[in-house]
Amino acid sequence: MDIPRTLVLTGHFPPEPGGVQTFTWELLRRLPADRLVVVAPARPGAAAFDAGLGFPVVRRHGYLLFRGLRRLVAEHGVRAAWIPAAAPFAMYAPLVKAAGVERLVASTHGQEIGWFRAAPTRAALRAASRTVDTLTYLSETCRAEVAAALGDRTPLVQLAGAVDPARFRPGADGADVRRRHGLGTGPVIVSVSRLVRRKGHDRLLDAWPAIVRRHPAARLLIVGDGPMRRPLTARAAREAPRTVTVVGPVSDADLPRYYAAADAFVLPCRDDRRGLQVEGLGLSVLEAAATGLPVVVGRSGGSPEAVVAGKTGVVADAADPDELADALNGLLDDPAAARRMGEAGRRWVCATWSWDLAAARLTALLAGAPADRAVGAARRVSPAWASRSA
Repeated sequence: MDIPRTLVLTGHFPPEPGGVQTFTWELLRRLPADRLVVVAPARPGAAAFDAGLGFPVVRRHGYLLFRGLRRLVAEHGVRAAWIPAAAPFAMYAPLVKAAGVERLVASTHGQEIGWFRAAPTRAALRAASRTVDTLTYLSETCRAEVAAALGDRTPLVQLAGAVDPARFRPGADGADVRRRHGLGTGPVIVSVSRLVRRKGHDRLLDAWPAIVRRHPAARLLIVGDGPMRRPLTARAAREAPRTVTVVGPVSDADLPRYYAAADAFVLPCRDDRRGLQVEGLGLSVLEAAATGLPVVVGRSGGSPEAVVAGKTGVVADAADPDELADALNGLLDDPAAARRMGEAGRRWVCATWSWDLAAARLTALLAGAPADRAVGAARRVSPAWASRSA
């Protein structure tokens, strides 16, 4: 199915790293480039990144993405638009429609749950949704929150992130990562995410002494960037200088080797700011599972839906350091059982989480298919999706 000329209005776009950035990029690169025009914030390194793309990217300073929309719509013959993150960019939805766009799709993630739980931002999203033709959600938890806030005024369709199982796979060589960070031959736990409070790495460091007491050779790698990077680095250097390394960001090419260097993965996410900041799903959890790692995931928003609890990993209350330590120690105590979990995780991710399927669903929505037909189109692309609820 082809798509009309489509405007993508996004505040989350490479080269800036992040989960929503990955979500946006992986879907866009599967759509026909000659049908796209992207409006995104200016970022360091953006010019070099944009030069290699097959579609134009208009960079705006700050988040003033709505400037010149009418001109862009006319110049490129735009008929459809996609807003990859509804909070806050769905606020521009009335302006997008006023610029002449006929069909508008917007996507929600974990952040929108917080917006729907607070009265002022809930009212703002409700108002914006009146000009959105379809709103997408990541997980069943996200769907329930959106539906409770909006009722049946806007059609809802699942459009979830996924993973490239050819890129994230067992058998990659992690030996160089182990040597580079002096990890030795003991068990390694890796965590990959944006380093913000709700990801829970402060609680992970609270739990770490109980893990090292039982497994003295264990090592922890925290990969990512964000406002918590500096305090986490300082605390790791002060409290666990030989067993915890805050790596910082790594390149896309290098990331699979960090998973390959590990024996288990943890995303210790938790609800933060009194439930206003929650996890939508957790792409890094799916990447780790595709690599063949057993996973431990904190209970927040839609994060449990990235795990088959007891089969591919463990869902824990990551706000409780004791429970988090017990979950990780359980994996390290029984390497054979942990390995079976990793193998099951790989099979589950390959069968269930597909970027191609998600792109087919987005294509159908942009082309104007009703919600139920968009779901059917995606199922025909990937029959494995039939095992999951639409």
